[in-house]
Amino acid sequence: MRYRQLIVTVIAALLSSAAHAAEFTIVNASNTPLQHLYVSPCGARQWGPDQLTEALPPSRLFTVSSITPGCYDIQFVVAPWNTCVIAGASLRRSEVWKVTQWTVFGSQSGDCSHIAGYVPVRRQPWIW
Repeated sequence: MRYRQLIVTVIAALLSSAAHAAEFTIVNASNTPLQHLYVSPCGARQWGPDQLTEALPPSRLFTVSSITPGCYDIQFVVAPWNTCVIAGASLRRSEVWKVTQWTVFGSQSGDCSHIAGYVPVRRQPWIW
């Protein structure tokens, strides 16, 4: 009887934590594949792991789920090293970032400033 009650309690806790998890979706509405996607807590000194296992082609979306709600910095990379960053994104439930061709163009020129919450970042070093 106690074992069954323990299982019910654990399942309820897991469902409760899943219900409170946030998710982030990036929509590639450009005509350029997105090479990398990084999500890290606000102010972290390093980016977290690359969320994309392969490039995100045009007209596709990708969702990072089971994120603990909070403040995050989000970065995407377009080959070879052009980046756009949203700093201080408040992920509470479900957030969507639609990347258009203008966003990609901005990343290539070093200016994604038309994006709310954008912060400039210096170009990444070229690594073979």
